[in-house]
Amino acid sequence: MQIPTAMSTNPIPVVVTPPSTVATEPAAAPAVSWPKRLIALLPLGGIAWLTMVLADHPAVSRYGLSALTLAMCAGMVAANTMPRHWLAPLGPGMQLARHHLLRLGVALYGLRLTFGAIAALGAAGIVVPLTMLVTTLLLGTWVGTKFFGLSRSEAILVSAGSAVCGAAAAIAVSSVVRTDDRQTAVAVATVVLFGTVGMLLYPWLYELATQHWHLAITERAFGIFTGATLHEVAQVIASGKMVSDATADAAVVAKMVRVLALGPLLLIMALWPQGKRAEGQANATANARAGARDWRALLRAVPWFALGFVAVMALNSASLVPQDWKAPLIALDNWMLACAMLAIGLHTRIGDLLRAGRKPLGLAAVLFLFLMVGGALVCYAAI
Repeated sequence: MQIPTAMSTNPIPVVVTPPSTVATEPAAAPAVSWPKRLIALLPLGGIAWLTMVLADHPAVSRYGLSALTLAMCAGMVAANTMPRHWLAPLGPGMQLARHHLLRLGVALYGLRLTFGAIAALGAAGIVVPLTMLVTTLLLGTWVGTKFFGLSRSEAILVSAGSAVCGAAAAIAVSSVVRTDDRQTAVAVATVVLFGTVGMLLYPWLYELATQHWHLAITERAFGIFTGATLHEVAQVIASGKMVSDATADAAVVAKMVRVLALGPLLLIMALWPQGKRAEGQANATANARAGARDWRALLRAVPWFALGFVAVMALNSASLVPQDWKAPLIALDNWMLACAMLAIGLHTRIGDLLRAGRKPLGLAAVLFLFLMVGGALVCYAAI
């Protein structure tokens, strides 16, 4: 999950990216110091600040373009027009923004919400996202294996990225079902591609439905739809803000329901009989070792940023955050999310995404259509 992470909650989502053909920045070596990461973050931070200033200008704001959308688009333009070696020095800063700033940004987004606001969403705020999660995961696994000829683990991987919280879910699930780096990279590519398309498409669909078709769709209902069907936390936040703040708030709550479901989902996969997921393992001892790896992967994959979001929201609900602190903290949160979206954009090369493979992309396209159509029907029935 992705608050922009690539909320990313990726997690705006919200994430350790495996070695892959879709990476556009060199992997930051473990030895890179924090001062070097912060220095590499400075140019990104400056551009993110400029997108915030630009988004407040009347000439831009009247089109509903938020700082997050502008940052994402700026990053994608740079990634697809500038040589890779020009962007290489920004690698440590991009990694810092996509991982740490995105998670912090999603957690701090809780300052905008209270438990009362969640209660106002009603049961639909929980039922719709969970329904879409389960149906997307089951449908994707079945369609991927039966019609696209994918292995069961690869079908689960692509489906989890669409159903739960984007790249974060794909990477977390890969560590449990034990797919290789190429399969994980392909799943992440499908999330980036269709999540970005949805992020830009949804606000236009809302305007089309309400202004031209004159459908009675509230901002709250569309927010639940957005949070229940878009891939990444960051994409959910950016798309919601292009409609309204109320839409973004409802979308984040619905998205957090999906993100928090990642833990139980991984637990179920970790407890699934090993024979069904690890055919050909030598003996029970090897299975025991694999099980231990599953539990370690499960603990590493717990979406702590989502728990942080709940904790911050609890503090805000209890009025424990001083009013004088809220405005600067929300501004800081917007800046962190803009940095994350810029980094996600810089990480996105169209050519790399299109080379991910026809079968996984085909499955992801089917799931994207199902999320839009099925999500709309479920929202209509539940709200």
